[in-house]
Amino acid sequence: MWRRVASLSPLVSRSKPSKLSQEACTFKIWESFSSESQVPTPSKVAPFITFVLGGPGSGKGTQCAKIVEEFGFTHISAGDLLRREIASNSAYGSVILSTIREGKIVPSQVTVQLIRKEMESSDNDKFLIDGFPRSEENREAFEQIIGREPNVVLFFDCPEREMVKRVLNRNQGRVDDNIDTIKKRLEIFDELNWPVINHYSMTGKLHKIDAVGTVDDIFEKVRPIFAALSFHTAKLSVCTSSKSKKNKKQKQLHQNQNTNSLSFPKSTPTPLIIYHKPSAQTKLQALDAVVKDLEASVDKGVNVDTQTFASLLEICYQLEAMEYGHRVHKLIPRSLLRRNVGLSSKLLRLYAASGRMEEAHKVFDEMPKRDASAFAWNALISGYAELGLYEDAMALYFQMEEEGVEPDRFTFPRVLKACGGIGFIQIGEAVHRHVALDIFRQMFDEGYQPDSVSISTILAAVQSLQLVVQIHGWVIRMGVEWNLSIANALIAAYSKHHELNRARWLFSHMPERDVVTWNTIISAHSKSREALLYFDQMEKDGALPDSITFVSILSACANLGLVKDGQRLYSVMKNRYRISPIMEHYACMVNLYGRSGRIKEAYGIVTDGMEFEAGPTVWGALLYACYLHGNVDIGVVAAEKLFDLEPDNEYNFELLMMIYGNVGRLEDVERVRLMMMERGLDS
Repeated sequence: MWRRVASLSPLVSRSKPSKLSQEACTFKIWESFSSESQVPTPSKVAPFITFVLGGPGSGKGTQCAKIVEEFGFTHISAGDLLRREIASNSAYGSVILSTIREGKIVPSQVTVQLIRKEMESSDNDKFLIDGFPRSEENREAFEQIIGREPNVVLFFDCPEREMVKRVLNRNQGRVDDNIDTIKKRLEIFDELNWPVINHYSMTGKLHKIDAVGTVDDIFEKVRPIFAALSFHTAKLSVCTSSKSKKNKKQKQLHQNQNTNSLSFPKSTPTPLIIYHKPSAQTKLQALDAVVKDLEASVDKGVNVDTQTFASLLEICYQLEAMEYGHRVHKLIPRSLLRRNVGLSSKLLRLYAASGRMEEAHKVFDEMPKRDASAFAWNALISGYAELGLYEDAMALYFQMEEEGVEPDRFTFPRVLKACGGIGFIQIGEAVHRHVALDIFRQMFDEGYQPDSVSISTILAAVQSLQLVVQIHGWVIRMGVEWNLSIANALIAAYSKHHELNRARWLFSHMPERDVVTWNTIISAHSKSREALLYFDQMEKDGALPDSITFVSILSACANLGLVKDGQRLYSVMKNRYRISPIMEHYACMVNLYGRSGRIKEAYGIVTDGMEFEAGPTVWGALLYACYLHGNVDIGVVAAEKLFDLEPDNEYNFELLMMIYGNVGRLEDVERVRLMMMERGLDS
């Protein structure tokens, strides 16, 4: 789209950017950024990233300067990068300027790419990113483009009145330092930044700093966070080491190559690493020493902050150290667990992952606001599923929906595993459809136009005829109704909802057809002689049928009792089209003969006519035919085969009981019922 706008450039004044040129520039920025690689080339040392959050005037910049001075970080201010871009008079600097003046947030892709380039051009591997992200959309864009999450998040909490006073007093001549813009920025901060803060609070990464007081007073609250992460030690080593030794040391720190230190997950750094320099030989021994120190501190009445507990629970989870996690749990004040969802969620996950479901459920039952996130629910569902308690996992999922908790992308894999374990195929399919519809809606919400593959997939998933019609209307408005894959999917969707008139209309008006089109329309008429007419038309039009075509047409012959037509078409498949029969073709022929009462011929296909061992579909067709026509002997043979092939399929047992029951063999009915009970099946 931006190319079309750019082609109008001679009509646009170059001295002052017009609205049209700004929009053109915005489109160009978007395209240029989206065309770049989403994940930067990995460096030898993974960067240590700290987000610094807080409203305008909260003191972020001043504190960042002190952190840089003492701990050797590189300070990246998102605001400074944007202002530098404005000052450079670049093609899109004017767009950034206009956005800032309106009190709006600059597009995430622009800011993240500027941050990425700044990081890549630096020799340092420790970064303070100041004033970003400012929204959930910012955060997601950063993680997508940079390819990782931050290690630490600082939030400078400052009253609004104090922030306004500070901004007005700093008198730096910035375009956004006026009372109206400040108020707009604070409103936007309150609306958009708090979800980001809450997100990182849930993950245990957030360090909340009271930003009232002198610069030095505030920094005294900041210093322990970074001192605890051994950056101070790394900095001191520079005084006595060459640059190469410094790089080696930093690499060792970031890659956790020191087996004598506790390897904390990058996602949740802990302030305990410097307080105890372990000489132990294993990580568990190092953890033991830290937990002992913590227990001693609590015994002495020392207040332990939430981040410390969260970090230790995360480490226990990563090391599968349940007993240490339980010891940490005993140190956490009950009142803290009851008011902190993130902390209780981590504890619950630890218990659930260790299979201690009773304790996990106890934590879950006492959680505050457990409807705020799917995290705890996911952990509990996963715990039940891993233990094979699939019914409990599914019951919890149903409870989750009843309480209005929105499932996330981690919920559905766990639920699908439970569905597979319990045999809830229909529920599993429903979950899969739910996921597909959510993603489809998300595509629209984020401004993406679905392609033919997306539309075809969602048409196959939807269960509502009304939704099919709505999608059909949308594709017509978009002018893609005759895209081959979309038209085929529409025929299949209408057929599934028994709207054969609409399916036939689409088929007859299609400008082109492929073998999928023919297979779909034949399958739609599997209970009508029109299936044979469509097959004849297919051959006359010169289309080559495939293996699926003959599954559909032979199924139609079986459903309609057309034995001679079925025999003829089976011969045509093998001799004219040189298609080797597959399991489904044999099942169709067994069904064809069996439904018409020719049980011995059907049995003959299984014993003599197949080139490989018969599967459940073939034996199932034979068993059903024996039920329809009362053939006990062959029915017993088929049932015994199926008991081996499908030991948990209740339907096979029930069919055999009905076969026995129809001829009055009640003792055999009871014998089969006992077999079902021994296998744990309902009878």
